[in-house]
Amino acid sequence: MKIVHKHTITALLLSLQFVYGIAQNSGIDTSLPQSIEENFNYQEYFTENTMRYDFHHAGNSNNEYYLFDRLKREGLWAGSKKALINPFDYGEQHFRIVDAESGKTIYKNNYCTLFNEWQTTAEATEVSRSMPEGIIFPEPKRDFYIEIYARNKVTKVMEKKHSHRVKVNDYNIRSYNAEHETMEIHIGGSIEHSLDIVLLPEGFTCDEKDKFAEACRKWADALFSYEPFRQNMFRINIRAVWATSKESGISEPGHGVWKDTNLGARFFTFGSERYQMIEDFQAVRDVAASAPYESIFILTNTTKYGGGGIYNFYGLGSAGNIRTGEVYVHEFGHSLMGLGDEYVEVGNTVSSFYPAGKEPWEANLTTFVNFDKKWKNMIADDTAIPTPFDSIMLSTPQEELIIGAYEGGGYLEKGIYRPTPQCMMNQLRNFCPVCQKAIVEYLDYICK
Repeated sequence: MKIVHKHTITALLLSLQFVYGIAQNSGIDTSLPQSIEENFNYQEYFTENTMRYDFHHAGNSNNEYYLFDRLKREGLWAGSKKALINPFDYGEQHFRIVDAESGKTIYKNNYCTLFNEWQTTAEATEVSRSMPEGIIFPEPKRDFYIEIYARNKVTKVMEKKHSHRVKVNDYNIRSYNAEHETMEIHIGGSIEHSLDIVLLPEGFTCDEKDKFAEACRKWADALFSYEPFRQNMFRINIRAVWATSKESGISEPGHGVWKDTNLGARFFTFGSERYQMIEDFQAVRDVAASAPYESIFILTNTTKYGGGGIYNFYGLGSAGNIRTGEVYVHEFGHSLMGLGDEYVEVGNTVSSFYPAGKEPWEANLTTFVNFDKKWKNMIADDTAIPTPFDSIMLSTPQEELIIGAYEGGGYLEKGIYRPTPQCMMNQLRNFCPVCQKAIVEYLDYICK
């Protein structure tokens, strides 16, 4: 496997105890974050460019640490200049940019990571490890703090895990100018008021550029074949970056196949054959930086079924599989706004992601703990809650199904409920009305 980052996991883990001591002695506050008002002018606090904070996310099933790596100045900021404080309670983590002079939070965004998922695996109970990560935000004009919060594994309350003061005139901040070729696939509106998506190639060699370009067009066609994306084409931009790999294809460790690819994608992530992901998110951001972007999707050069999607992290899908279109859109539902999987594993009633007595943050799942803030007002008064489910509903025309609260979702058979029997998030059909509404509300915010 190609190692794309110079730091070794061993060196990082040796420093965990030291870093943890600093965190405890610095008085890092782990209280519930306070609400933030978005009542300030972008130009007062930010330049027109992007800043990136790289770090290593490390730990095990019980602990996590954030080890600073480097800061980079990148190209044009592709996000909104009005939507600066993400108001949605999505994600396992969020970060804040706090103006050092005034103490005011001037930017906040939510996200999840592959490391979060690894923490739920059996391996995480036995060893510690790290994964390279990076977050982007508009470049501040004045010195600032970056604060990272993560949900407590039991209470699901956000707790502050990391704080770092940054001086904007620090000569150690690098200017990063990516030089990969870019292609415009679909331009629906201005950068400032659109969702800017970047498509990245993985496992395509230098003589497979046309194949990648065709895959990008198919990705856009698939996205716009589903609502609510079709009706929002005017505020979605799709660009692609061309970056080659030394070998064609994707690694399949479970079958003894290893490929020397640009980003190191692999099947058998965490022991699941069809879970195809990339551990080095810094390498992903290095390629994505060639284009203005807010959302990343990676197209892998394989016909094997599989992929993945993580909220505000990236989505990934096979470019040559027979069900490529549906898989693309399903995974994008995860990566754009964190829609939850509605699959059911018979007999599975326990999940560290969905502990009993806690409301899932995903817009399309509920445990009834806080159902009033989900889709309860979209259910007809004469519909029973919970809503009876019959397996025949899986083959019933989707438009004939009613919105309710059907038991099963998030891979759990009991104790968690989804809006409809069929949806892109379980049957790879059209998005249900609840998911469509959530997507539109999210687009309304990030495109303002």
